[in-house]
Amino acid sequence: MRTTEASALLSEIELREPRPEDAEGWAAFLVEEQRRTYGSLLPDGFGDRDLSKGSIRLLAAAFAEPGDAVRRIAWHGDRILGVAAATAGPAPWEVELGFVPAPAERELGRLYVHADAHGTGLGHVLFDAVVDERPHYLWLIDGNARASRFYERRGFRHLDERVSTGPSWGHIPMHRMLRA
Repeated sequence: MRTTEASALLSEIELREPRPEDAEGWAAFLVEEQRRTYGSLLPDGFGDRDLSKGSIRLLAAAFAEPGDAVRRIAWHGDRILGVAAATAGPAPWEVELGFVPAPAERELGRLYVHADAHGTGLGHVLFDAVVDERPHYLWLIDGNARASRFYERRGFRHLDERVSTGPSWGHIPMHRMLRA
């Protein structure tokens, strides 16, 4: 995307904290982008649990009472173009699976930008909106070179570990990155 087009798009985006009524759109956007990004690596039915009414109710409740979570949603008109979230780590699933202690107190748990907005700077804007100066870590699916470069440019380094994403993600290998 040319710089002038990217600047024009960014100027039209509403970046804000998600509201409870955004939960269904957030969940659908996230699953769509995960399916687009990882495609054939994912098992059939991937994301169906995330789109259930119960999951959406839980997400809406989290949006209503964010606690220490910092989340942003990027709207362009009536369309979501990006989501990002950082929370205290480790996440409950990390504790359950023994990935403790976490390498930092904060986790960048979500940062997805629609392909139509790649190259516009929206990823950078979302990142800056949810990641502060404290150390952060994130989980990266192995082989996601675009995301790897993005995070490396922002000071993250790869940790020497490989673990399975588990059955809901088709056992794709992943590892953590850390920005100390």
